Amino acid sequence: MSMYQPEDYVIYIGILLVLLAIALKFLFNKIKIDKTFIITISPYMILAIALRVLTDVGFYERSKLWSITPGVYVVTFILAFSTILIGYELEKKNIISYWKLPFSVGIIGMAYFLFNLFPFFNHPLRILTPILMTFGITLAIYLISPLFYKPIKEFENIAILFGHLLDGSSTFIAIDYYGFGEQHILPLFLINLTGTAFVMIPLKLILIILVIYLLDSIYKEEKDNFKEKEVTIFKYKFTITKLMMENFYLSIKVLIFILGFGPGFRNTLSPALI
Repeated sequence: MSMYQPEDYVIYIGILLVLLAIALKFLFNKIKIDKTFIITISPYMILAIALRVLTDVGFYERSKLWSITPGVYVVTFILAFSTILIGYELEKKNIISYWKLPFSVGIIGMAYFLFNLFPFFNHPLRILTPILMTFGITLAIYLISPLFYKPIKEFENIAILFGHLLDGSSTFIAIDYYGFGEQHILPLFLINLTGTAFVMIPLKLILIILVIYLLDSIYKEEKDNFKEKEVTIFKYKFTITKLMMENFYLSIKVLIFILGFGPGFRNTLSPALI
């Protein structure tokens, strides 16, 4: 697989910002991001990665429009976004709770792609190693967190930590034990510098705890001084409500979780396929 180039990062960050702006305008002024929301979108994360891995093994053709980065994530976003909005309209009519439709669609899609991926597993037990390693480190941080930052125990924070530790642990195992390579510039530099991909675990741990602390601090300050205001983005005017402000910070956390869990889940599956 080819290395990611600087221009790739610019394009992907631009796409992420556009998707986030769409979600803020049309979704996050209606639905609160909470445990229910995160659980609702979780199957779509696995769906996207399973589709991406199926492309790696040749089950689907490589296409930036729908089967590899960035298309696979854009298509998944559109599917999740559409079903959540439909679910919201159904909830307004007292038919079903908003999360039931998107969660059901996500589960069906996830199951379909995982079912197609199953025959390609040659060493399925290899999946357990990074998961158990991640669980152990996350549990340890959870237990000792009152010594340095107690809010790390909050659901969204511990989920972010787990997602990125899975990325770090699976990267370490895939590279050091199964001969995989690193596609990203900075991790590749650090791995070459230290001679081991294990460096990704403490690096991820330190950076993610720092990011969580900064986001929580900024959010607390914004919440204490919040006032509704109207803003204009690309000629679109809308009012920033308290719900939107809260959802904005939580959506950043969800995005950070996805950026860790997505590659981590893919790296966890890959050694089991060879």
